[in-house]
Amino acid sequence: MTQILRSLASDLGIVIIVALVLLAVYLIDTITPLGEPVWLLYFIPLILSYWSSRYYAIPTVCVVTLLFLIGGFFFSPQGVPVSQAFIYRFTFFLFFISLSIILWTIRSRQILDDNLV
Repeated sequence: MTQILRSLASDLGIVIIVALVLLAVYLIDTITPLGEPVWLLYFIPLILSYWSSRYYAIPTVCVVTLLFLIGGFFFSPQGVPVSQAFIYRFTFFLFFISLSIILWTIRSRQILDDNLV
């Protein structure tokens, strides 16, 4: 029980920062026109979640980010043609999922190694 409380206390700051950065990036994403590469800022919470001791932090940030990415596509004002913005977002979507899988694989091995020692 105390180990769980210690884990929550030490990890709470990272979780709060990741959530606030995600919301801030989503807000920026929805007020900038399509085609502006603001969605690249979604890498910040993904990298921050790497330092979380929670096993599912990276996949959770990945799923929430992808939902925000889709929402940002629909709620952003018109900029470049929609087909071009779709290609940009889809490319980022694939790259983001790939990076998330790589980071989660590395981080899960670290967490498992730490628990075995």
